[in-house]
Amino acid sequence: MKKIDLDKLDLLTLSILVSLYENKSATHVSRILDVPASKISRCLHSARLLFGDELFIRRKYGLVPNDYAGRIYPIAKEIVDCAKNFNRLNSTSLPHSRHFELVMPGMIAHAYPRALMHSIKEHHKDIHINVNNWDKHALESVSNDPNSIVLCGCKSPEEIHCFDQKLHVEVLAEMGSQYLLSCKNHRILKQEITLESIAEYPYINTLMGAQAPIINPFQEYCQLNNLPLETEMTITNVSSLFDYLSDCKSLALTPYKAVYDMVDEESGLHACQISEYEVNRLFNVVEPLKLVLVTHPNADNEDATWLKQQIRELTSELV
Repeated sequence: MKKIDLDKLDLLTLSILVSLYENKSATHVSRILDVPASKISRCLHSARLLFGDELFIRRKYGLVPNDYAGRIYPIAKEIVDCAKNFNRLNSTSLPHSRHFELVMPGMIAHAYPRALMHSIKEHHKDIHINVNNWDKHALESVSNDPNSIVLCGCKSPEEIHCFDQKLHVEVLAEMGSQYLLSCKNHRILKQEITLESIAEYPYINTLMGAQAPIINPFQEYCQLNNLPLETEMTITNVSSLFDYLSDCKSLALTPYKAVYDMVDEESGLHACQISEYEVNRLFNVVEPLKLVLVTHPNADNEDATWLKQQIRELTSELV
């Protein structure tokens, strides 16, 4: 194995590797980290030379991490998360400044930062936020950090309490609406759109649960009704999902209005809301997921209370 020259390994490169692994889209990483796409490419090239491995394979729907990238990811993630503690330390040294880590489902994480920053500025709040996509370490982070706030999907708050009974869990929304996403020339658009006709095509799961990938309501419906369904893959990042769906036969369902609102003529996609009749058929058999707000039991300061209220109001517009 090639020896790694640690002197040439910088924090930005590690942050880019972590974000690429989680999002699988250089375009989306550029937006999240506010780093030019050219810089993303240079850092990835440097990382490939440094580790002596390709790390990511380009596919039509984005950059797919290989096995070696999977081995690097948890180490890089730990380093990047530890580095964020410097920001928290700096924030705590200021008498009225707080730094919050927000973790949200990847499908809607893009929709919160700008609106939250606008509210922070409008209300003259001395608050700093960092928004990350949901991952399997999210509940662990909120258990250990009073300034961590997590949104995630689950069937019941008890799923969160099974991880840590002390966490505060608030149901923000029941995810009852369903939006179908496809390429704009998909064959299903010439058919009657029903649960059965959706199941005729390869399916993309877009949801992550409280602690792991979950069977979403449509997958569960198909299982209970012995309806054959080919689940092609799970994509939980909106940019990667759009890239993939724009040129394939697959379909995806999402409960998020924010994703539906993103679809326009330039996206190459078509989006439509599933009829009330079909949604009722679905949820007469299975239970809709809930979007919950998870906070540390000591997250009771004025800034945390204010921030949680902003998230509640935004969520009502996005789901």
